[in-house]
Amino acid sequence: MNENIIEGRNAVLEAFRSGRPVDKLYVLDGCQDGPVKSIIREAKKRNTILRFVDKERLNQLSETGKHQGVVAFAAAYEYAEVSDMMKLARDKGEDPFFFLLDGIEDPYNLGAVIRTANLAGAHGGIIP
Repeated sequence: MNENIIEGRNAVLEAFRSGRPVDKLYVLDGCQDGPVKSIIREAKKRNTILRFVDKERLNQLSETGKHQGVVAFAAAYEYAEVSDMMKLARDKGEDPFFFLLDGIEDPYNLGAVIRTANLAGAHGGIIP
């Protein structure tokens, strides 16, 4: 099972409240009850990518089949601030070298870009 997939209302809400970085949240389209509204509110506070999808799509994303109308994808890595990456370059005595990414939705493409940038000596990547 993928440890970055979080399913179920309580689990997703706890992930947000604990401060765990969440990249994307998929919510059953039309579901507007109290717990789901709380989850959406938390996602918006943290600028999480929010997608409203049909039940079939949620079933495809779910590994347990018990998604309760919400599936979240937690960040695989801890994020850093641009200032941290600038410090890394400064500590190495190098000019800063960053890569900027926008609009990449496929995690395999993102992974390929990150691996290539790492091999090229980049100090970090900036994503929305």
